Amino acid sequence: MKYRAISLIFFTGALIFTPISAYVSVPLLLSAFIFLLISRYKITLNLLDKMQLALMGAVFLATIFAVYKGHSLLCSVVFIGYILSYFLARSLLNDEKSVIKIVSWLSYTTLMISIIGIVQYFTKFNLVIKDVPVIVLKGERISSICYNPLILSSYLAFLLPIFVAFFIKGYKRVLLGATICLGLVAFSFTVSRGPTIGLIVSITVLIYLLARRKLIAVILPIALIVMCFLFTPLRTRFIKTVDPSTDIKRKVTIVPGIRMWESHSILTGVGVHNFYLLYEKYCFPGYGRGPRYIHCMYLNFLVETGIIGLSILIAIFIIIIRWSWQIYKSNSDFRRWIAAALFSSFLGFLIHNIVDNTPYVVGLGLLFWAGMGVISGIHREQSA
Repeated sequence: MKYRAISLIFFTGALIFTPISAYVSVPLLLSAFIFLLISRYKITLNLLDKMQLALMGAVFLATIFAVYKGHSLLCSVVFIGYILSYFLARSLLNDEKSVIKIVSWLSYTTLMISIIGIVQYFTKFNLVIKDVPVIVLKGERISSICYNPLILSSYLAFLLPIFVAFFIKGYKRVLLGATICLGLVAFSFTVSRGPTIGLIVSITVLIYLLARRKLIAVILPIALIVMCFLFTPLRTRFIKTVDPSTDIKRKVTIVPGIRMWESHSILTGVGVHNFYLLYEKYCFPGYGRGPRYIHCMYLNFLVETGIIGLSILIAIFIIIIRWSWQIYKSNSDFRRWIAAALFSSFLGFLIHNIVDNTPYVVGLGLLFWAGMGVISGIHREQSA
């Protein structure tokens, strides 16, 4: 039990640093896993566990047939971190006390990040230490200490529904209430489109699942959409989305991505993170410097890991959504509302990533895979 408790401390630290620096999160994650192994915790594999290992196999298979094998191998290591995060959450966060402890620490972190971001918005403050950006303002869009606005907004979009669920159930309402309010203010100042869509979906679904009056879930998305369009910077960004002359670098990556996928192995793809190395060869004339990935998680995964990798990834998503729903329907205790919270966050994440690829941000990937681990752990306990 002593080593298990130490493992939980390291894992909590790893999750706290996910939006700030993966260079801190990953060593903490490895330390947590080592102490979990020392505690002689027995891991029995369920269906989702096996699919996670299959995903790892698909990633390394893509590396074997990659165009740039060394680069693909190096980037594939990230998925080991994701699976470690998954198994740690599955093993350590399957009881109410541990989950509440983690949520409390994440709430403190989110509150701090949100306050820094709000101050940044009004003071236009930037902080760079030895050429390393610590607090960065991208035009009028805040990033707090999360490097860029997309990381901050994606982090908030995934966690805020979970905080709302705990708030509704009466846990630490002062802390969570402050975190939710300031988190929403900071989120709006990121002026992010994809995360906004994801957050509206997840909050709406969550309220429908937990609120007694279902009419609120009908009125809420309408109210949130109206609020978005009343906020001029966000309205302007959404309107620009349909303008052919804006965000052109995002839009012109789709066809080159499909071209390189067709030119190599359609089963195993071009290799992990090989898209941006091959982009200039397949891009349209005049657009040689494109993004490092396609702004669509599903298409990017197809291009880089092929049909095999994408099929396994979609299977994982189907299983996690199905299990979350089953846990929600079959329980009346804390498992019911944590399943509702994660079910809502997962849906928002999956819809958001139709137009983004946040798993390629290591910290966000670690957080999402930890969420899957929580559901897997609860499902295993119920099955036992």
